[in-house]
Parts: sequence; C-alpha cells; structure tokens
Amino acid sequence: MKIELVKLRRAGWSVADLCKKFGVCKSTAYNWIREYSPIRRPSKGRVITPTDYWRLEREAQTLRTENEIFRRSGFLTEFSLENKLAVINRLSADFSVHILCKTLGVLKSTYYHRKLRSPDKKWYELNDEELRPLVQQIFVDSRERFGANKIRHVLGQLGHTVSKDHVARLMKEMDLVCKQVRLRYFSTTNRKYKYYRNKVQRNFDTESPNMVWVSDISHVYVKDVLYSIVVVIDLFARVVVACDISKKASANFVTRIFDSAFENRRRPKGLTFHSDQGPQYTSYVFRKHLRELGVIQSYSNPGTPLDNAVAESFFACMKREELSHNYYDTEDDLRRDVMDYVEFFNNMRPHQKLGMLTPCAAEQEFLKGN
Repeated sequence: MKIELVKLRRAGWSVADLCKKFGVCKSTAYNWIREYSPIRRPSKGRVITPTDYWRLEREAQTLRTENEIFRRSGFLTEFSLENKLAVINRLSADFSVHILCKTLGVLKSTYYHRKLRSPDKKWYELNDEELRPLVQQIFVDSRERFGANKIRHVLGQLGHTVSKDHVARLMKEMDLVCKQVRLRYFSTTNRKYKYYRNKVQRNFDTESPNMVWVSDISHVYVKDVLYSIVVVIDLFARVVVACDISKKASANFVTRIFDSAFENRRRPKGLTFHSDQGPQYTSYVFRKHLRELGVIQSYSNPGTPLDNAVAESFFACMKREELSHNYYDTEDDLRRDVMDYVEFFNNMRPHQKLGMLTPCAAEQEFLKGN
C-alpha cells in the first residue's frame, strides 16, 4: 500500500486525493512518500528508497563488524564450541557479546552458562577462592580485631559485594576468630594464668542421679538491701537439692549449702560440681573442701552463661513466675516465697525435658526401675 501510494503520487495525484483513497492523514502520507520515493534507480530496474538505503547501511556495518571478528578470531565457525567460547572471551572487551555470539553461532545463554561455571568448580567456589585471600589479608591487617561485619565493609570498599554471613562462613572455614570473641583466661583476681576447666562442656544429660550438680547465685532486693539466692540442682532430673538465701553470699555460705545437699544425698561418689567462676566457687576454701570430699569441680568459661544453662534457666523461671511479681519488705517474706517456689518446682511443675513429669517424679521413677 505504501509503494502504491508513492507510485500514484509520482503519477501526479495530489496528497489530499491520496489521503482520501488510502484513508490516512497527510503526515502519514508525506512520511511514506519520503521513505519510499526512489533516490536512484540502479541497473536492472531496481529502485532504492531511503529505507532501503538505511537498511543496507546497517547491514554493511554488521558485515564489517563480523568480518573483523572473523579476521581476529583466526578460524571458521565450524570449529568446536570450546574454541568459539574462547574467542568470545578473548574479544568481549572489543565487541558486544550479542554480536560475537551471533557471528560465531553460539547462543548467549550457552555462553553465560559456560562462563559462570567451571568443569571442576562451581561459580560460587571460584568466588570463594577469590575472596579468601582478601578476607585473610584484611583480618591480618586489622591485627585480628575485625569480625565478619567490618571485613564485609572493607570488601565493599574494594568493590566486592558480599553479605556478612558469607564472610562469617569464610572466616569459620579458615579458623579466623577475632580477639573479641576468643576465650580470655582471666578470673576475678584478673590473673591471666588462672584458668578453670569446663569439664561438663554443656552436656546436661546424665545417666543417673548424683553424677553432676550445677549451682549458681542470683540476687533479689529486700527493700534497698540486695540478698543472694544460692541453688544446687541435680542435672539428672533437674531436682533442686539445696537452696538458701543470705545478705552476703560468701564462700562459707556456699560451702554450707553444698554440705547440706551432700549429706542429704548420702555423700555420693564420683560427683562433679559445676558452676560459674564467681569468687565463692573459685575461692581456696571452697575448692579445698570439695577436693577433700572427692568431688570433681567444673567451671563455665568466662562470660558464657550458656555453659551453666540449667541453673540460669531455673532462676529465669523463678523470677518470671514468682519473684518479679512481689515486693519484699523482710528477709522472711523472701525466704518463704523462695522455699515455696522450690517445693513447687520439684513436686508440681511439669518439665518438658522430663516428658512433662515433675523433677521429683522423674527421679522416683528412675529409682523404682533400679
């Protein structure tokens, strides 16, 4: 229709008549006339329009580009796919990947897939290999002070976009632990050579009662006086075997509570006593006393309350379910509530770890079977 309109125009038709005949506006008719009017008539009767000229010019540019690619590749398109991919990688800095793939007969999806994978390693493995030396160097330059978050920030400044978890994984694989989270060998006297070993190692399951006891100290105000609550728990059934309160939790006070539990339990053999590294538990008096009784002593690592999670959990329950709901005016009020809660905890409160049995019921059930 466009060519017919142009022929009629050349035959003498007016633009208005053409618009009526073909049902187009004047601007459209003029555009068609401009695009399809011949600019020259070569031999053999062929007519070249501006549109043809533009198309031929574009094709010529494409052919020149393809010829340059062929010239610089050094071989024909019938060569293997691996050779074609190697040429694309080599020339991708000078030509677009689109025209390279089109010229060599390679799908772009094939090229990108092969580029991102290796015959031996995945793309993420290659990425890790690139990042590991950088993470190592940043960690060393920080004098082993930078953690995953700070290393991620420095990598970002170097042009590497990576998540904190990714850096943390690489650090773990390379055993890079920053100074802030390393175990620091200190005690309450700040002597670096004092170190008390953790022999329980968060293994809170025992085969029978009186194998491992755990202990901890918590604090509650009576008016404006801070009182200490000391508890001793048998890990087997989580039974509270001793508990008491005092204005001052001294080593002698803790020793007295331990002795009461030790005698009530008929001086068990092979007992391990676990606690944090509070001054009462690390005092010479207390350690000497347990050593004389043949009790093995174990300590949580400094600053790691999860090493004594059972005792910590007991105090959390006591405060959440009882102590935080009361204001105490006298020591007797506090003592009454603490002892009532210990009785409730041992005999009435089901424990999920024990299959919803109470601690005393679980212990009695074990003793009946043995």
